[in-house]
Order: sequence, then structure tokens, then C-alpha cells
Amino acid sequence: MSDRPRLIQSLRLAVAAGAVASLGAATAPAVAAPAPATVPSATATTGPTECKDPIAFGYYRQWRDVETTKEEDRAPNVQRMDEIPPQLDIVSAFATKPAQDPDFWVALRDTYVPALHAQGTEVVFTIFIDDIADADVELNEAAYDAHARWLVEEYVDRAGLDGLDIDTERSLDPEQTERAAGIIRALGKYLGPQSGTGRYLIYDTNMTGNHPLFPQIAEYVDYVLLQAYGRDPGRLQGTWETFAPYISSCQFLPGFSFYEERGWHWLDTTVPFGESRAAAYANWQPEGGGKGGIFSYALDRDGKLDGDDTISASKYTWMKRLSGIIDEVAR
Repeated sequence: MSDRPRLIQSLRLAVAAGAVASLGAATAPAVAAPAPATVPSATATTGPTECKDPIAFGYYRQWRDVETTKEEDRAPNVQRMDEIPPQLDIVSAFATKPAQDPDFWVALRDTYVPALHAQGTEVVFTIFIDDIADADVELNEAAYDAHARWLVEEYVDRAGLDGLDIDTERSLDPEQTERAAGIIRALGKYLGPQSGTGRYLIYDTNMTGNHPLFPQIAEYVDYVLLQAYGRDPGRLQGTWETFAPYISSCQFLPGFSFYEERGWHWLDTTVPFGESRAAAYANWQPEGGGKGGIFSYALDRDGKLDGDDTISASKYTWMKRLSGIIDEVAR
């Protein structure tokens, strides 16, 4: 992991691309979004590339934070988002919206984001493709731009975050594809490698680069995060090749899942560590080049063995070790 996240930002932009809303009268004044960073202009590169600064990314489930709003969720919780260690370059607040979890969003804005920024960890919010493809938005550029600006104001500027992650796990009909592509292109004016703002636009998916949407929006995203949960590591190369015509390998991150309480048995984090699927993903490199890093889902469950449904604080031991591996294989 780099200890200079804004340098990471500039480097990956070079490879890839060539107001604040109130939380209500009872909350503290909102923090302004970070000033746009100065980033270099570069020609987009696709296919395998040597990557010197891979990132460790994690999805932190906010309903397992002590500041979550719902009493029935908060009662057993013992973790705070600002306990995430600096080995994580980017974390996603996943993924309850401000109206549904206002207490967490106050803590996110006032406490967690400043603390994470201070240690060099950046923070994004995950939205789902439904928020774009199924939005009540007409099929024209003005409507796309208005919705894109609203998304940025509502989910990025509101808490001083560093960008958006778009989770795509479904097929779209032609109209949905057209709307989604139009809104993501509009988002590209405010986030991502085309924007010059230094703020992220990330695409995460359990599908391939052959999805009809992806070729239309590839140039607007910083990273592609592949939800490879439970997959044979030998399949990563073939899936990567479906994305290779559109992005650099330095933008491609395979990901695994920690075991969620009463959740699916992906078996990505079985022991011993060195024989786990998560470790295999960290060691994997695309043929002829490097990858952008690795990510985990249910970051707050780091260290839990399959079948352990208890709620307890994590020491993030797996992600610390995996961060070291991706740095080592990039050398």
C-alpha cells in the first residue's frame, strides 16, 4: 500500500484516462467536499500493464457499525469505521442511504471520513445500478446531467467522500442500458478519470466485460472490481480478458468475500491463510502484466471463519497480510 493516497490517485488517473446537502437542523454543519486535485492528462491504455501501486479496497457494512441508526442492528455492534487500518487504500461505506441510516451518515461526515483521510484511506459510497438504470429520468442529456449532479451532491458531497462505486449485478434492457450509459457519462464530468477532480468513479460487478453497458462507459471509470466470490482462481484470466479491450489491467481488481453472519458459504477465507482463495487472488497477476489490487466484501468480518455467526471487533489481519502480498507481487 502506498502511504501517499493522492499520489495513487494521480498515478491511476494517468494510466486510466489520458453545497453540501444538510443532514437536518439538529446535525452539525456539513463539511465541504475536498478541493479538486490536479491530475495529469493521459491517453487511455488497455490490456496488461505493469502496475507499481496496487490498492487494497474493502466494503464495510455500515449496519454493523456502532453508529448505525436501527436499534436492533446497533445493539450487538462493537466496531467503528475509523478503526479500519491504513493498509486499506479505499473503503466503501456499504450501502445504506442517508434517509435510512441518518445517524451513521452524521458519524461518517463528522468523524469517520476525517479520521480515515488523516491516515491516508479514502472513502466512497456504493450505489446500485438500479439507482441509475431504473431512475425516473428522461432519455436526454439534460436529464442525465441533472441526475448525475444529484447523485454526487447526495452521496459524495454530503459527507465529503472521495467518489462513487456502482454495483452492477443484473442484465438491462435497451432503454435501461441507454439511461444508465447516459447518466454514467454525465457522472464522468464530476467523478472519474475524465473529470480532472481526483474523485473516483468505480464499477463493480459479478458479470463480465461483455455486459452491453460496460463498453459504453469504460473510459469513465477508474477501477473495475470483479466480485469473484467462490470462483476458481484459474478462471480470473478468462474473465479479465473480457475487460482487457476496454481498460488497463492496473484498473482491474478481483475480489473475495469474508463470511457474513448467517451468510453465504463462499469459502474464500479458509485456513491456512496461504492456501486460501483470498491469498490466491492476491498472488494472481494477468498474463503479461499486473493487476490494480484486491478487494474484500464484508471487510468488518475480516478474520471470521466460515460458520462463525458471532458479532465481534476485527483486527483486520487478513487485509493487512493481503495488502503486503499485492505490493510484493507488483515489485
